Amino acid sequence: MKKARFYLVRLPIISITIFFFCCVTAALIHPGSHKEIIGYQSDYYSFTHNFLSELGSLQTNTDETNPAIIQKDNTPSMLLFNGSLILIGATLMLFYVNFKKVFGLIEDSSKSIFYSKITMPVGLLAGFFYAGVGLVPHDLHFEAHVFFANYAFLTLFILCILHSLTVYHSNSLSNNYVLGYVAFCIVLFIYLRIIFYGPQIGPGKIYSETDLMLQVIAQKSIVLTFMAAILHQVYGFNVLLNKKR
Repeated sequence: MKKARFYLVRLPIISITIFFFCCVTAALIHPGSHKEIIGYQSDYYSFTHNFLSELGSLQTNTDETNPAIIQKDNTPSMLLFNGSLILIGATLMLFYVNFKKVFGLIEDSSKSIFYSKITMPVGLLAGFFYAGVGLVPHDLHFEAHVFFANYAFLTLFILCILHSLTVYHSNSLSNNYVLGYVAFCIVLFIYLRIIFYGPQIGPGKIYSETDLMLQVIAQKSIVLTFMAAILHQVYGFNVLLNKKR
């Protein structure tokens, strides 16, 4: 139980805190960007015009084809963002390994234990994809980076459904935690529609400033919502493990 508490409660809180502060710091020291196609240029990171992945790029403006646009070194931001994202991926994997174990430890319902066993490998896959986003900066290999990013969120959607089914059939966790994750599933489904069927942003793509802002703001919104959803589940496990201690 002590080990489960660390991986289900303490480590997620530590990792999300580190990720948040690393993102803020990386954004503050980011040298800015130039997007010629929409006539945008800044010497700072923009919440509405820069993707999170731009914090993790090796250099700035690597998507631009105009040789007059200067590419600046982005190593400090890259190390902070990618390192913290890899930590999030590893934390997600460890969370769902112990997610499966804890329902057996507390001798929960057979259905809850069954769904937790199915949830675990999907959680490992989601964690792997998130770590992959950090391991492959978008200016190192754009296609691989987009693959990891898109399938991280797609796998997360399946994970949320299985997680919700596990908690729904639990005799120990309140269904309030199901409602929280179901709400996140709905928001995540909307985001998946945006990234797969919305305007495409990337090298060689033609897009407007509105298209860019839609994708950028949607990305940051889902990341913040995901962090809130995880912390809500962490609170539930903390209450549960306190009762069982």
